[in-house]
Amino acid sequence: MAEGILLSLSAAVVYAFMGISFESAGKRRHNVWDVIFWKQLIGFGICLTAAAFLQDRWFSSRLLFLGVLAAISYILTLATYLVATRDREISANWTIINLSVVLPILVSIFWFKDPFSWTKGLGLVLTLVSIVLIGGGLQGAAGGSETSRWLLCILVAFFFNGWLVAILRFVPQESSMLFNTYFHGISLVLLLPFMWGKGRSWKPSGGVLGVSAGAAVTHLAGMTLTIAALALVGRASSQAGLVVFPITNGLVIPLGVVLGAVLLKQRIRGRNWLGVALGTVAMVFLSLP
Repeated sequence: MAEGILLSLSAAVVYAFMGISFESAGKRRHNVWDVIFWKQLIGFGICLTAAAFLQDRWFSSRLLFLGVLAAISYILTLATYLVATRDREISANWTIINLSVVLPILVSIFWFKDPFSWTKGLGLVLTLVSIVLIGGGLQGAAGGSETSRWLLCILVAFFFNGWLVAILRFVPQESSMLFNTYFHGISLVLLLPFMWGKGRSWKPSGGVLGVSAGAAVTHLAGMTLTIAALALVGRASSQAGLVVFPITNGLVIPLGVVLGAVLLKQRIRGRNWLGVALGTVAMVFLSLP
């Protein structure tokens, strides 16, 4: 159990740096489809190389199906999230999209029959309070075309990110690299029509390659750590989803906001710091057996 929680914490830290990469891409207004395509291409190259050494089989209809679902969910998530980052700071974007931790938790309860205790309930409530405090609520979410675009994009990203995380629960640890190879490869096929559109670049700038590479490495590492954490916790507890998901997608919220303040010089108000503290306490409750 302890090793699984440690891997979950590691995944949360890695995901926080991924959020910085996406935030940088949005604030620099890099072309959305360029960033997604080169990120997935870099990730596919890493997965293909790793799978060549780790996999003894290359085909699984189940993993192929999961890869298709993950690719569709991810493209919709990232495309809408990158647009949302142009209109709001990381404290709003990162917290709201990671509220989608509610969806994989519900999948764990209703599909995998994970038990739900009062400590988990309290941790979930504190997580929601932390998100509201850090994100500053939905102030300004009504009125104006820019705000309407942001709200629509962040809600679409919220929904599909939740299902993308839930899909990881169905991936066996020993097949994680094959799944990631499918996921990245299928993503590239789905992205090709967008790359042939007007304004796409087959010779990306150094800035696009930089944020794409950073996002590719951190995302792949985070997914691999999450799948491994689910497997390890699942061997010791029947509550794998309720232990891992709140950490990987809950703790990443205060981490991402703090990194945004330090690395991107974004301002955090007093109640945001309170949200960070509550988020840390929430992770303790959510990790209790």
